[in-house]
Amino acid sequence: MRTVLPCPAWCVEHDDPDPFEPGDGGRHCGHELPVLVGAPARFGLPVLFVQLNAHDCDGRRHSWIDLVAPSRAHAELTVAQARRLADALIAVGDLWEARVPAGMLPPCPPWCEWHDEAMDPESDQWHCGPVRTVPVLGPLRSGAEVRVQLCAGDTRAGRRVVVGLTVWDDEMTELTGAEARRLAAALLNAADDLNAADDLDTADAEGRLAPPD
Repeated sequence: MRTVLPCPAWCVEHDDPDPFEPGDGGRHCGHELPVLVGAPARFGLPVLFVQLNAHDCDGRRHSWIDLVAPSRAHAELTVAQARRLADALIAVGDLWEARVPAGMLPPCPPWCEWHDEAMDPESDQWHCGPVRTVPVLGPLRSGAEVRVQLCAGDTRAGRRVVVGLTVWDDEMTELTGAEARRLAAALLNAADDLNAADDLDTADAEGRLAPPD
């Protein structure tokens, strides 16, 4: 007998159970929480978004948080991984500073660990800070990760500092400190929503299994 669980409180769109897959209980999607990043591009604003998702199978709900890059590369995160990534974004975002005028450029920012001229051919020098790596749930079973790093490019106009976010081996998405903190807030809100919904699901399941008085 197929078990169909009620929708989680955050569900706004779902797929019904697949009649050809025994045990499939359907899929659930929450709202897309967008974070606009960078300057407007030709085809609109580049955007990251965070979204709650779940798949019900064999009477159990498997939930995760999707982080989707502007390229649509995505990572599936547990609540703990989302919070760890939010901590990394906040920590690196706090080191971010606006463009430093050319006449005030020190030889290297204090957080610089190495240089990579290949990252930006238009810069005279590219500074790279330590990489904060967060292994994630998927969609690959192994090797999936998200990386956060502070970088800066020096040109004649000054130093441009960015918070670099890389999903898997996708191209780096450049964020300001404020954008990094907004993305962290979206991840933390999603983690809180998922935790609250899981607590309700657990209480509801225990209520259904409890013997009658």
